[in-house]
Amino acid sequence: MSAIAIVDAHVHLYPRAELKSLAWCDEGNPLHSQHSVDEYLDATQGLSRISNQEVRGFIFIETDRKSSLDSEAGWEEPLRELDWIKRIADGTPRPGEGHGPEHAPLCLGIVPWAPIPSGSEAMSRYVHVASSRVGSSWRLVKGFRYLVQDKPPGTMLSDGFIDSLKWMGRNGYAFDLGVNVRSGGLWQLREAREMVGNAHQGLPEKEKVVIVINHMCKPDLRSRDLNGNPNADAFHGWRRKMSRLAACANLYVKISGGFSEMDTLPIGSKQGPLGSHTRNHLLQDTRSWVECWLKETLMIFGPRRILYGSDWPVCNIGGGGNEVSWINWWSLVRGFVADNMTEEDKADFWSGNALRAYG
Repeated sequence: MSAIAIVDAHVHLYPRAELKSLAWCDEGNPLHSQHSVDEYLDATQGLSRISNQEVRGFIFIETDRKSSLDSEAGWEEPLRELDWIKRIADGTPRPGEGHGPEHAPLCLGIVPWAPIPSGSEAMSRYVHVASSRVGSSWRLVKGFRYLVQDKPPGTMLSDGFIDSLKWMGRNGYAFDLGVNVRSGGLWQLREAREMVGNAHQGLPEKEKVVIVINHMCKPDLRSRDLNGNPNADAFHGWRRKMSRLAACANLYVKISGGFSEMDTLPIGSKQGPLGSHTRNHLLQDTRSWVECWLKETLMIFGPRRILYGSDWPVCNIGGGGNEVSWINWWSLVRGFVADNMTEEDKADFWSGNALRAYG
């Protein structure tokens, strides 16, 4: 049987030399170390031994570097990030960066930060500056992300934001939508639905921006009732809002980001004090716990609009650390896919949908 390719649709990479540019990662953070291609391949290396699957490549997603919308000077750290991913895509590493020329084909797409709230004129200037720095590797830029999960209400409904989304649709760029229902609340999904409607209003189908939802909108996976079932209010509220979102055209959603929301396994728990039996029991429990959310996402969006993402290295938080977390998340999702999808749907989920969503 031929290997089933995986396009990992949500990967973050950053070098040791640029840790200070990350807006969220201080020295006490467990992810405060280099996470480059070498480390990513270490995380995925056991896949071929236990399955007929292989990682064809990944979509790089911006890592929330320090930035500002106040002036173009606030673009500098995201532009440095583009310089970094260009070196990976071009196969031109600096010493100690954790990647080599042989890794260049793994980078299948790039989704950098962009000043989306600033409007289409700022977007046009940004793309001109950024593409000039990146050169031929700009062909890999498939869309942009500006995280709204920690932004005040109204951000994604502002005139500038909608103007930028329309500009992105006209120019063939996708938008990665990052909201957080668990910590931010269901209002983010209400605004997201209105945002999509406003961005698509009055446009021909070919100009409607493609929107790729990160991490199932980060539902409240931690909240359970006394019987171990999902909290009914959290689950049904999320389901209703997701159903309304799914009614919009040109939307995809990533099955990703679960471990960091559930905090299932501490880093270092490959064996450690938990022991392998306890670890496996926790993973089985986690699958049964999260499966209703996965089934609902599949039912709402259908098999051609959901795609696999590891959220590496953030999956190390709650996933057991770099030696096991990527495989743990893949294993959890693979079990769900095996029980709920046809062979054709599986091929779409693991790779085809990501390639389609990111053009």
